[in-house]
Amino acid sequence: LDENEICNIELQIVDKKNIIERILYYWSRLYSRQIKSGEDYKILQKAIVILITDFKIENLEELDYHSRWKIMEDKQGKKIILTQKLEIDIIELPKIIGKEKEQDNLLDWLYFLENPKSERVTEKMKENENLKEAVKKLDNLSEDEKMQRIADLRQKAIMDEKAIYEKGLEVGIEKGIEKGIMEGSQKEKIEIAKKMLELKIDKETIAKATGLTEQEIEKILD
Repeated sequence: LDENEICNIELQIVDKKNIIERILYYWSRLYSRQIKSGEDYKILQKAIVILITDFKIENLEELDYHSRWKIMEDKQGKKIILTQKLEIDIIELPKIIGKEKEQDNLLDWLYFLENPKSERVTEKMKENENLKEAVKKLDNLSEDEKMQRIADLRQKAIMDEKAIYEKGLEVGIEKGIEKGIMEGSQKEKIEIAKKMLELKIDKETIAKATGLTEQEIEKILD
C-alpha cells in the first residue's frame, strides 16, 4: 500500500475459538519476514492484518462490526500508541445486519461480500464505479465453468468443515478443496490452474489446490 505498508487479508468462515492467536501469528510473520538476518530493523514497514469473519468473536460483543487494534500504554491510562507499525483490523460480518441504510463506504463492500446481488449493492453500483466493476468481474467468473467448479468445491468443503467441526472434529478447508479437485483429470487441473494464474494467485497456492507441481505450473506460464 503506497509502497510503505504491507497488508494481509484473512477471511475465516468457521469459528475454531483460536482466531485471535492465529491473527497475531499471521501478523508476526508478515512483519518479521520483511528483513533477513543482519539487516537494519529500520527498514521494517507497517504491517496490517485485516480479518473478516462470518461469525461473532468472543469478548468483542460490545464492539461495532469494525474494530481497529494497536499497541497502547495501559498502566497510566494515557492511551499513547507505542508504534504505528502494527495494525489489526477485525470485521465481523454478522454485525452488519440491520445497518442496510447506514452511509458507509466500508459497509458497501461488506454487503457485497455478504450478498453481491443485494438491494444495497445494486443501488450503490450507480454511484460507485469500483463496486460496479467488482460485480461485473464476479459475474464473468460465475459464467466460467471451471471457476464455478472451484467455487462449488470450496462451498462443499466449507459445509463439510462446519458439519464436522460441530461434532468436535477439525478438518482443513484446503483438504476438502484438494480432495475434490484431485478427482478431476490432468487436463482439467491444468485448465483450473490457468484460470487461477489469470487471477494472479501464487504458484504455491495453485499447486496445493490442483495437485500440480510448481514445475508443471511453470510450463503453463511458458
